[in-house]
Amino acid sequence: MFTKLRIMSALLLLFIASTANADLAIIIHPDSETGDIDTQNVRKLFLGERKAFPNGHHAKPINHTVGSPDRKEFFSLVLNMPEKTHRRHWKRKIAVGAGSSPTELGSHSAVLKSIANTPGSIGYIDASKVDDSVKVILIVQNFNEV
Repeated sequence: MFTKLRIMSALLLLFIASTANADLAIIIHPDSETGDIDTQNVRKLFLGERKAFPNGHHAKPINHTVGSPDRKEFFSLVLNMPEKTHRRHWKRKIAVGAGSSPTELGSHSAVLKSIANTPGSIGYIDASKVDDSVKVILIVQNFNEV
């Protein structure tokens, strides 16, 4: 009985660990081109430090809403900042007229649909939820899974 309980607990922990920390796919409109892009380029786009992809084409970043697991992963793995710091960053930029924060959408399907229908858009989503309506340009792996 005790052995079965330990096995079930271990399986539950493995399941929780695998769903809590997923790889993120950085996605764009299917007809868009970016040039060579890495996580630093993506970070700069989402923080308003760049307005265009490396190839010069205009970029329109799309975020998930506050509280989204994908947003938490993205902020941790790509932006390297907590929500509070991100909020302060954008308040300062907006106050001096240096841009506006990325659009925020509330679900995986809304992010996919918006990116699929908006040329120049860029966003992120759990890699397991990507479909053929968008183009994956980068996979950000969460090494905390291992």
